[in-house]
Amino acid sequence: MRWAFLGIGRVTPRMVAALRATPNQQLWGVAARNPESLRTWAQSFSVERMTTDLQHWCVSDEIDAVYIALPPSLHAELSILALRHQKTVLSEKPLAIHSNQASAMFNASSENSTLLQHATSFPFHPRSEAMRSIIASGELGELKRITVSVSFSEVLHRGADHRIHPSLGGGCLLDLGWYCAFATRWFTNLYPIEIKALGNRLPSDHPEGVWGSAQAIVRLNNDAIAHWDCGFDASGRKWIEIAGSKGSLICDDFTRPWDLAKPRFWVHGLHGKARSEMAGVDCFQEKVLFESMAAGVTEESSALLECGLLTQRDLEQWESAL
Repeated sequence: MRWAFLGIGRVTPRMVAALRATPNQQLWGVAARNPESLRTWAQSFSVERMTTDLQHWCVSDEIDAVYIALPPSLHAELSILALRHQKTVLSEKPLAIHSNQASAMFNASSENSTLLQHATSFPFHPRSEAMRSIIASGELGELKRITVSVSFSEVLHRGADHRIHPSLGGGCLLDLGWYCAFATRWFTNLYPIEIKALGNRLPSDHPEGVWGSAQAIVRLNNDAIAHWDCGFDASGRKWIEIAGSKGSLICDDFTRPWDLAKPRFWVHGLHGKARSEMAGVDCFQEKVLFESMAAGVTEESSALLECGLLTQRDLEQWESAL
């Protein structure tokens, strides 16, 4: 498959490496609005074909797939255009700014029989599947508490960043809250029926007023309680705990292992006896994501997309509670 990257942000070097490590996948072209930055990026990654027209690759017969690494405000428009031109589409998370946009993307994929996926990559790591298998096995008992905390504190010091602009889909909910809501659904198959929340806007020197931190207490459909915590104000955290009546499972880096050689998690028994487990040593989860996309529409890809659509609705419910 010949790919074009739309966007040249901080996440793209890792995705270039993942794509090029995947058999029969080729980075064919790139698009970005800033000509100087585009040339620098293209030279760094030896990409010859480039354009400042973000729509160009969506309609071009030269490529088969697009990866959209642009602000969320552009995801729906460009995804739908590419899908209507029979392109496979990988969109960074969130799928869009609003769930109605995400639904329109889903409809375009269905109507044109083309693959749409979001770039949430932790489900493609063997550790995530190992954790989910333990949860599904009943070893933890009836699920009672789910705690997910995702944060990083660099965003306020980066200068220009779409995360501080509401019109671009900024704020911590769409960026980091996505992991809280998505992980709850994906790991447990549970979903919110009630959300109570509080949060803080970004400091006064960021007058756009997006949410800089947000917390939620969530009643799930089995009457368990989830605690979601995300924000741009605390140091790097990507923590999940799933506690049941017989034990709990803990992973302190579930979105991506801090150390690829040590993809660990812990299972605690009823009386605190714990064991450490490890799965997927040195796994490059984004490479596995691209491998899965090469397979086209599958039952797994459809389930992940549906989970993403429902996550968009969960985030809107969370924001309405703030």
